[in-house]
Amino acid sequence: MNLKKLIRNYLSFVNFSTMIQLTMHWLWFRRRRVFFIFEGREYTYNEVYEQSKRYATFFLSMRKKLIESGRLHDNQRLSFGVYMDNNPEFIFASFGAGLSNSILFAINTGFRGETLAKVIDQANISFLIINESTLSEVEPIINNSTVINADDVYFAGNNNVCTAKGLNSLAEAVDHAQYDTIPKNYRTKIDNFSPVIVIYTSGTSGLPKGVPCTHIKLVGAGFVVQFAVHLNKNDRGYISMPLFHSNAWYIGILPQLIVGGSFVLKRRFSASAFEEDMLRYGVTFLNYVGQPLHYIIDALERKYGSGEAVEAALAHHPHNKFRKAYGNGATVTDRIKLKRYLGMEHIYEIYGSTEAVITTANLPGDPIDSVGRVDSSIKILNEEGKECEPGIVDENGALINYDKAVGEICRKVGDSNLRFEGYFGNEKATSQKFRDGWYHSGDLGHIRIINGRRYLFFNGRTDDWIRKDGENFSAENVLDFAHRIPGVDIAIAYGVPSEVSDEKVMIAIQLKDGASFNPDEVYRWFMQQQKEGGMDPKWMPDYIRIIDKFSVTNTQKIMVRPFKKENFNLDSNPTMKIYFRQRGDNTYRLLTPDEFVKIKEAFKTNDREAVLSRN
Repeated sequence: MNLKKLIRNYLSFVNFSTMIQLTMHWLWFRRRRVFFIFEGREYTYNEVYEQSKRYATFFLSMRKKLIESGRLHDNQRLSFGVYMDNNPEFIFASFGAGLSNSILFAINTGFRGETLAKVIDQANISFLIINESTLSEVEPIINNSTVINADDVYFAGNNNVCTAKGLNSLAEAVDHAQYDTIPKNYRTKIDNFSPVIVIYTSGTSGLPKGVPCTHIKLVGAGFVVQFAVHLNKNDRGYISMPLFHSNAWYIGILPQLIVGGSFVLKRRFSASAFEEDMLRYGVTFLNYVGQPLHYIIDALERKYGSGEAVEAALAHHPHNKFRKAYGNGATVTDRIKLKRYLGMEHIYEIYGSTEAVITTANLPGDPIDSVGRVDSSIKILNEEGKECEPGIVDENGALINYDKAVGEICRKVGDSNLRFEGYFGNEKATSQKFRDGWYHSGDLGHIRIINGRRYLFFNGRTDDWIRKDGENFSAENVLDFAHRIPGVDIAIAYGVPSEVSDEKVMIAIQLKDGASFNPDEVYRWFMQQQKEGGMDPKWMPDYIRIIDKFSVTNTQKIMVRPFKKENFNLDSNPTMKIYFRQRGDNTYRLLTPDEFVKIKEAFKTNDREAVLSRN
């Protein structure tokens, strides 16, 4: 009997439902503790548990209703979508899904238009929970859905808005549900390898992929992080990452749930609010991705005028309890700065993904530019599927055998893979991830042997993937819109270095005969696609390169890697014609040598100048 069958048959109680009941209810001494704080209001463990039970009752009553009406089969679990920003209702619904053995599809609020409609249909949900922040995105597409209509939308928020729009009130629906009226045969037995929450990650062919977070995975993820960071009941986290992101769950919520700690839940991220919140609420721990972490540092430096002034004001501030952070995508420079500015113990820079097949963490004592130690199951494979040689660095720490050492980060998997079996309803994407007995991450990296130990170093995404602001998505998502820019004949899309962390989005386009490139019009066109065309704001190009004519291979393919390697580096190719945009711009601007010098300075300030020539 393999490990998976053993757990399923003999350890069925190891599931998210049991975890919730144990940590929030059965451990009675926790009930009066604060579990999270939202917009100044404290929610205790007991209150969250009771609210989650009420939501679970609502979900069970919905399942009963749908089975009796013929919309669900007797053996089907209830599935529903949540499409809104962070709020207590999102927490209650997620825990309610665990308690009722339902499936919650956590839909990224960046999905809009056709993409949103397709995700809803693929998920085959029975109803959708929204709030005021997402109402305007749902209204245009709801009548085009094949699985739900306006009657299946539940609104969390102001009842006046709910009534005016003719939507169901989520609060009233939860209030009216009664547990006593639900016969036992409508409550399904939990399989701890079945999904509780489905979180969306990068997609192929324009459609994002749903990653099932199973009962066993949610329990396991919390313990993996806890074993690394050693939180305790007095720790208080700070969650500004959206709840549709695995980072918020794996790192922010689950470890606190295990140890009886608490967290501050923010409706959305604000760099300028972090300092006040940290001091006011006694925050000790942060789950992060690189770009927001940099924005926090930038906001502090702007406020106090220098890094030295930040350190003097905050490192030994009597209300500063901040000690640890755990996440990915932060530069070495930013990690060193934040530790010094706030007097921290350690920042655990990790390598991982929503799939969670490969997870590592930079522990105290590890080389600071690594993402931690790895065992022999993790290999670096080249394009021929052969193992790459270990990386060798010179006296300055520069990798001198890049071409031979850098390849795709992969892991050998077997029948007892407990973390990830495949994407929801997407066998093609699953087969691309699992090939020849290996899990293919889609990420580039290399291994260095240091003092006899294998350390993993992250080198970016492969050509088909882009990672921006902590989220991965397929270049095809960007390419779909690039091809539709008025006047464009041929386009390619790829990720390029960012001054801060992760990547930015770049496209190269060949115009139709007689067409010209108007930066103002192209900018307005992209903004219009975000409002009406289903374009995620992260997919909007940061750089646009104009090509007279693409060269093609004998098989009529355009080789993307040379463009990715040149990126926007005018030092390596000064003849490139590139337009770019930065935060605050309302158009695209021509990338001149003087502008490129400014960009290089930003890379230099963040100790990332070398990445401009390492792709």
